[in-house]
Amino acid sequence: MITARSTPNIALIKYWGNRHNEFRLCANDSLSMTLNTPSLDITIDHADTLSITSTNKEMTEKNILRFKKTLELIESYLGTIEPTKVSNLSIKIDSHIPPAIGLASSAAVFSALAKAISGLVDFDLTDEQISIMARLGSGSAARSIFGGFGAIRNEENQFIDGCKGWQVADEHHWNLHDIIIVPSTEEKKVGSSEGHPQAQTSPDFAARVDAINGHRQQECIDAILSKDFEKLQKVAEEDCMEMHHCMQTQDPPLNYLSDETYRILDEVKALRKAEHLPVLYTMDAGPTVHLFCTDEAKERIAEYAHTQEGCQIFEASIGPGAHLV
Repeated sequence: MITARSTPNIALIKYWGNRHNEFRLCANDSLSMTLNTPSLDITIDHADTLSITSTNKEMTEKNILRFKKTLELIESYLGTIEPTKVSNLSIKIDSHIPPAIGLASSAAVFSALAKAISGLVDFDLTDEQISIMARLGSGSAARSIFGGFGAIRNEENQFIDGCKGWQVADEHHWNLHDIIIVPSTEEKKVGSSEGHPQAQTSPDFAARVDAINGHRQQECIDAILSKDFEKLQKVAEEDCMEMHHCMQTQDPPLNYLSDETYRILDEVKALRKAEHLPVLYTMDAGPTVHLFCTDEAKERIAEYAHTQEGCQIFEASIGPGAHLV
């Protein structure tokens, strides 16, 4: 029996759209910060048949099929390293992350699952190999294997290992915070996994991918390595809004942002300008607003967040990535 713990990662350069849907090969490179909270634990063991339980999410037939397919793909990938059986497992999920609201719960789930499997098998796996396993369940999960700032890079192939996670900088490099404002905990009707296959129907999809792979990913890496918050703010906010524009213009359109989201953004921009605060906003596939900030701005941004009536607030910092416990 093996237990692994993981947390969400929040993208600064977003992953949206696949170039291979079954293998979840990402259309573009991406980059995120791994958080230290909220967390979940996954405990696994070999079993005669697949069984899954979760403390905060009903395991529907659709959910179970996703795990089943993921484990089959992981088993296939492991077969290229050292054949082993992992398709029948007992999986217990103890989660403190609200699902399907733009808080990257799937990334935490499948990074923890991959890390737990790495502890269950009888041979050693590198973090890169574990990131490939995590990606087979959720494209962005590859980044949560790494502490600090994790990224995904594309290889020039369509094989199962055609996207790999890597670490830009560890959790000791730059102590940033994420003040998270959750306007609604209602589970979104269309999940990211359903949205990705339609991403290329947006007329602006290809231009966004070209911008990321051509210069934006590297600009974000440079901003992190040089701890240039102003540069990071510009590139992260630009990419966030471009991703949501692509979502809103794909067929059928996806409108994950709510009126509350836009109100919070307007207020944060006004607050930032008035008080000269180092804070940036970003949103994943949901109405949740992530306010990244430095130590200097943390207290003021947290104070603002806690004035938001009817919103759930999380305060997180940079975290260590998936690990065995």
